[in-house]
Amino acid sequence: MHEEYGMVNCSLLDFSSRLKIAGPIVRINPFELHINDVDYYDELYAGNTRRREKYPWFVNAGGSPGSSFETIGHDLHRLRRNAVNSFFSKRSIVATEPLIKSKLSLLSDVFQSHCAEAKPINLRVAFSSLTLDVISDYCYGEAFGALTDENLAEIWSTTLSQVMSITTIVMHFPILYKILSWLPDSLAGPVMGHHRNSRKLVARILNHEDVGGRQNTIFHELRDSNLLPPEEKTIKRLADDGNIMVGAGGETTAQTLAVLFYHLLYNPEMLLKVKDEISTLGEDITWGRLENLPFLSAAVTEALRLSSVVTSRLPRVAPNEDMKFQEWTIPAGTPTSMSYYMIHYSPEIFPSPNEFEPARWLTDSVSDDSAAKDTVRKHRLDNLAYAELFLTTAYILKRFDLELYQTTKRDVEIKRDRFVAAPASGSRGIRVIVKHDNGE
Repeated sequence: MHEEYGMVNCSLLDFSSRLKIAGPIVRINPFELHINDVDYYDELYAGNTRRREKYPWFVNAGGSPGSSFETIGHDLHRLRRNAVNSFFSKRSIVATEPLIKSKLSLLSDVFQSHCAEAKPINLRVAFSSLTLDVISDYCYGEAFGALTDENLAEIWSTTLSQVMSITTIVMHFPILYKILSWLPDSLAGPVMGHHRNSRKLVARILNHEDVGGRQNTIFHELRDSNLLPPEEKTIKRLADDGNIMVGAGGETTAQTLAVLFYHLLYNPEMLLKVKDEISTLGEDITWGRLENLPFLSAAVTEALRLSSVVTSRLPRVAPNEDMKFQEWTIPAGTPTSMSYYMIHYSPEIFPSPNEFEPARWLTDSVSDDSAAKDTVRKHRLDNLAYAELFLTTAYILKRFDLELYQTTKRDVEIKRDRFVAAPASGSRGIRVIVKHDNGE
């Protein structure tokens, strides 16, 4: 083990540089290896082409063992993922654009009211409200209502922060979630309240108690699906999937949007380029047309890289084969991980990695590095998240003139690893003032 083992008084960037001293492969604990080589990405995260399993210690973190995210075995994970993949296909999300746009109309109302009151908006809270209402409506047929209830929006933002704060602790002490589940909401807090609400909503759908509601949702389709056996359609199992879909997915998208808006507002010339491209579409704004705008697409991709939302390492296990990495043989069954963060902030791959430079995605330097490109674009949750990134950026920037409010790079830079990226302690978030509403 390298000489810095056990040191905790360094930043993530410092730690990344120190790992390089030890070489591209390091044993980070008695059981697990960590690799820092972008070219090995497709070997470790081989998808359905090779058997890869989750590391049990790692998947304790979410408190939803029935979810696809926390499923350990390759075959069971594949069964569960295949059952929901169609809902996040590009075709399905294009068909869902009216739902997304209806929530964007409500988000625009939030920005409009803050403009009238000259009141600052915390972008992470606002965008978390958007993604929460989109995914809850898509999952259950009813939005949670964060876009129309500012108090709920703040509670949800706090809930997500609390979940992320205890994630690393729960990895070591998984019984904590079980203890919390025994407590009433008044003691367990909003985290377990979210879990209980998921079970209630799934139970209504499975028991056909939602007569008159919208039926073309994820859990209505899973209820009637032939892809899952009956034991995979229990309330607990499907509610666990709902916990992760509603919680984790929306948070990553909201954080990326907040980072994107900060950098565009901090760089007026880039903001103008994005606005000019969006204006060429007139009123016919669709995800498909937006992603063909070169500078906007580059800016979104660069925000995905800089936000590097999941800062935790992501271990996998090859249960039936020895893996080869350079001159080393990794025995079957050995937990092995890589880190998106270390790849996205590598100066060898991305010169000046801390700078927001969308132009890097318009040149050959990164475009030819397919492995680097894939790690950034696979870092998003799914097509739903990608559609939200483009549509939200276009809708808000087309209508509103924004200005950063008491926000600096300190509120954007990654300083803490809480499974997901977090700024320095004490940050009040990325906040803006709505200077003008062009829709009036």
